[in-house]
Amino acid sequence: MWVACSLAGFIVVSNIGLLLPAISEDLGLSSGQQGVLSSAAFWGAMVMAIPLTWWMSRYSPRWAVTVILALCAAFLLLQAWAPAFGLLIVGRLAFGLALLAIDPPGAMLVQQWFAQRQIVMVNSIGNALFGVLLGVGLLATPFILHALGSDWRMTLYIFAACFGVLAVMWMGLVRERGAEPRKRRGESAQETGQVWRILTQRDLLAAGLGMLGLNLAMNAFLTFFPTYVLRTYDISLEWSGGILAMQLITGGAAGLGIGYLVTTTGRRREVLVALGLLMTAGYVGMTLTGSVPLLLALSFLAGAALGGSPIIYSVSFQLPGSTPKRVAIAVSMMMVTIATGTVVGPLMTGFLEGVFDGLQVPLIIAGCSGLSLCVTGLVLRRMPKLVPTPTATAQERREPTPAK
Repeated sequence: MWVACSLAGFIVVSNIGLLLPAISEDLGLSSGQQGVLSSAAFWGAMVMAIPLTWWMSRYSPRWAVTVILALCAAFLLLQAWAPAFGLLIVGRLAFGLALLAIDPPGAMLVQQWFAQRQIVMVNSIGNALFGVLLGVGLLATPFILHALGSDWRMTLYIFAACFGVLAVMWMGLVRERGAEPRKRRGESAQETGQVWRILTQRDLLAAGLGMLGLNLAMNAFLTFFPTYVLRTYDISLEWSGGILAMQLITGGAAGLGIGYLVTTTGRRREVLVALGLLMTAGYVGMTLTGSVPLLLALSFLAGAALGGSPIIYSVSFQLPGSTPKRVAIAVSMMMVTIATGTVVGPLMTGFLEGVFDGLQVPLIIAGCSGLSLCVTGLVLRRMPKLVPTPTATAQERREPTPAK
């Protein structure tokens, strides 16, 4: 349920590239304004991720997510109604802040239900569901838009209704396990004083760099690739939506295999270096051809590299001395880097279009940011030995140690 709720928000964030032609025609937006609109959902995360995560970690995930879903629905209604560009930006910025707040409850639920040694695979499974369903959402958006006569406002109204349904389902189905919220609020002031120490750990900073580059490249393409191939090669939104969906679905499926490989071998450094090279080759190649079969193949390669995302994200759960509060802070660092990449990618690409008189060179530059995964792989320490967390079940704690 948490993946479904988080996913619904990211579908709205990610499908902006498919809605931009209709929005731009309606409101008369320039390329720079399109980049601003795409990135606005993550402006707040660059500043508010850490304090918002610390605050949200004090409350019950069940009730927190219910409020978040209601707010997301309200801010989508504002965007759908917005008569001017300024109000559209306000609605998207507020929606991004609400969506940002959904991550701390998710991290707490993972810690409630799973042992630390399971976390890479848990995040890989979540990433697989995320990639497949997000890909389906991107694939379906052009057809929904076409069925509604290119009415982007009605499309957003439909998404707002979906959030209302999710809020009801969440309250009816979700259960918690472990510490009560009042116990979480009672954690010592000494925990709070260690925030800076957590945020400056070498592995967390290295993981943040990789997450920033990955999201910069991915969101630059999600925003401007449909416009680029429509203008340059006359490839329809239905096809470009399918090409983008290919990489997201592939990334989800690849994450399962990559997660299993890293869990069983511990070779996350070598895997990340290889994925960084693969991502860069895939994205740069997508800017150099108008052949749909070749674009699908290159999107498949870039998507396979996105399967490294759960490896990077899991670093925040595997730092020394992890506790629920510390993990929440580490996750907030991941959200800051995700937000920064998501903001910088579309903004940089949109404004560089005017410099290079086209989108090809800006998209190539954005695609090369995938090399940050190589840097992450080279800087990360060897994968730590994983042990059950304090919230593991009694049965897991009683598991016998294998004979030497």
